[in-house]
Amino acid sequence: MITAILLFTTSKTPADPAISALITGVIGAAVTIMGAILRDRRLRLLKTGIKVEGTVFSIEYEPYSRGNGGQYYPVIRYVTNTGEWITKKHTLGSNPSAFTEGESVTVFYDPEKPSTFILNDKLSKIVPWGVLILGIVLIGGAIIRYITI
Repeated sequence: MITAILLFTTSKTPADPAISALITGVIGAAVTIMGAILRDRRLRLLKTGIKVEGTVFSIEYEPYSRGNGGQYYPVIRYVTNTGEWITKKHTLGSNPSAFTEGESVTVFYDPEKPSTFILNDKLSKIVPWGVLILGIVLIGGAIIRYITI
């Protein structure tokens, strides 16, 4: 559907279905790769990262660029094993906020880059798999569209 919208010409005639299938497949491949990278990064930090307790220091609201709503991002504060304080906004946001200020969270940080971290929360577990599955579905849709031409 996304590619169908993108591929309509100004005269409202649909583009070639083969091109539509190709673009959907390329988008699906990119999304699948992104999901795999997110999943692998998470698994690597769970395996090799250092586990510490952190705190939700604050919640930052970021409006969408088009102005309709936005997401709440937790700002996490934790202390590394070397005593360094890290305060950084998490990369995953939600609406409504999945966290409250002062809440304790489990943090896994990269010992080589202590400001790189993941949380061991439900959203952080689901998002990489969701992105990966979305990419696979897009690839499957592209294949089906191409076969039915």
